[in-house]
Amino acid sequence: MKIATRALATMLVIAMLAISTVPVSAQAGDTTQGAHIDKKLERVQQRHDRKGELRASILGLTPDELRSQLKTKSFKQILKEHGFSSDQAYHQALLGKVKDELRRRGWDDKKIQQFIQKKLHRAEG
Repeated sequence: MKIATRALATMLVIAMLAISTVPVSAQAGDTTQGAHIDKKLERVQQRHDRKGELRASILGLTPDELRSQLKTKSFKQILKEHGFSSDQAYHQALLGKVKDELRRRGWDDKKIQQFIQKKLHRAEG
């Protein structure tokens, strides 16, 4: 995967926010906070995963197959077709995939947690 480590770390924090701090009603996009986090994650993915490698690997597709499907269907439809019952299920898979990739690049669990805590603390203050 050719995504920069810092971009993966950013995706990790945003995916963590999408899963943990937003209520279930916000996950569905019912509130502005949930919609904001979903849009932020989507923007980060579009910018740093331009070729679709990360999203395609989560769905079990090649990047070319994902791009061709995105021309005719929305990403939510593609998620449903590939067995993801909700956005939260996809975010959980994304979180796991990003953590695995960071571990492959030499990050241990302690470093991942410290990075998340530092970013979350910065976001609160």
